[in-house]
Amino acid sequence: MKVRALKGFALALGAALTLSACGLMSNDSRYEPVDLTEYQAQVQPHITWTVSIGSGSGHGFTPVLVQESIFAATPDGQVVRVNATTGAVEWRIKLDKALAGGVGVGEGLVAVTTRDGQVQVLDANTGEARWSSRTSTISTTPPVIGSGVVIVRGDDFRVQGFNVTDGSLLWSYVRTNPEMSLKTNSRMVFADARTVFAAVPTGRLVALDVSNGRLLWEVLAATVKGPTDLDSVTDVVGQPILYGNEACFASYQGNVVCYNFTQKGPALSWAQPFSSAVGVDATPNAIVSAAIDGTVALFARQNGQTVWADRTLANRGLTNPIVFNNYVVVADYEGYAHFFDFNSGTLLGRVSLGDSDPVVSPLIATPNGVVAQTGDGDLVLFGAK
Repeated sequence: MKVRALKGFALALGAALTLSACGLMSNDSRYEPVDLTEYQAQVQPHITWTVSIGSGSGHGFTPVLVQESIFAATPDGQVVRVNATTGAVEWRIKLDKALAGGVGVGEGLVAVTTRDGQVQVLDANTGEARWSSRTSTISTTPPVIGSGVVIVRGDDFRVQGFNVTDGSLLWSYVRTNPEMSLKTNSRMVFADARTVFAAVPTGRLVALDVSNGRLLWEVLAATVKGPTDLDSVTDVVGQPILYGNEACFASYQGNVVCYNFTQKGPALSWAQPFSSAVGVDATPNAIVSAAIDGTVALFARQNGQTVWADRTLANRGLTNPIVFNNYVVVADYEGYAHFFDFNSGTLLGRVSLGDSDPVVSPLIATPNGVVAQTGDGDLVLFGAK
C-alpha cells in the first residue's frame, strides 16, 4: 500500500487511537481511499483569499469567527487575527511555546493551550499576553471563554475553569479515564451563560455549571458494543449543535443523536446509528454528518430518518461537513473541498485548497464563504457560484 493510502487509512478511522492498535489492520484494502471520481460539475468553486498563518495544523486547532475577524493558531506557536472579508492580518504573535490547541475567544480575550500543559491568554484586540496558568495536562481541545471563566478540557478529560482576570483556578471537574480514547476534534460549547457542554469518555456529554464546575446532567450518545478495548471507544466528537431547547451531536462507534431539554432534564428525541469522528452541523430541518468510512449523510431533524447518504468520498479522511448556502461542504486528506447539493446529496463541485496535506481542522462558515485551516498552515476562504 502506498504512503498516501496509509495516511488515508488512518484518517478513514477518523482519529488516531491513543494506543497503537490501529496498525494491526494497515494492510486491509477495505480502508483504501477512493480516487477522485468524474462528475458533472454544476457549480464553480473559487478561492477568495489565502493567508499563511504559521506551520502545520492538526487536531485541536479550530479557527473562530468573531464579528469581522477570524482568530486561529498553529502548532509552532503562531496566533493570528485575520480580517474575515479581505484576509488581511490584523495582528500576529509568535509564542515561545509549541501549541497543542486553540483558539478560544470571548470577553476580549484569546486562549490557546501549550504542549507543556499551560493555557495562555492574550488580548483579542492587540495579541498582547495577559496571563498563563498550569493545566492538569496537555489539552488538544480548544478552550472556551464566557461568564468570567476560561474553560479548558484536558486530554485526561478533566475540565477546569480559570478566572478570566488573573488565571487563578476556580474549579475542576474530574471523571475516571478509559483505557483508550480518540484523538480528534472535540469542542466545547456554551448552552447559555450558566452552562457549558463538554464531551467525556464512553460516549457521554456533560453539562457543567460555569461558575463552579458542578455537574448539572449528563446524556449518553452511545454504548459499548463489544468486549475489546477498541470496541469500548465511543467518544462524543465534534461540537454539539444547539437549536432552541435541542442539542444534536455525534459519536465514534455510536450514533447521531438529538436531545430535547425540558425543566425535567434532557430527553432523547432520536438516535440514528452512525460512526463519526468529526461531528455534525445542522439547520432548522436537517442534521449533516460524515462517517469514518467517508459517507456523507443528511438526516431529518424531526425524527432522524436518513434523507440521503453518499459514499463518493469513501475513506478520504473527511472533515466535519458544514452547511453553506444550499450546499453541504467537506474537505479531505488531499486538501480538496467538495460541494454537495443540500437537498439531493449530488456532488456538484470541488476545489483544491492550495496544498495536498490533509485538512484536519474543522471547517467554519462565514457570511462571505467557508474557512479552512490547511495542513500546511494556511487559512483559506472559499465559496462557490
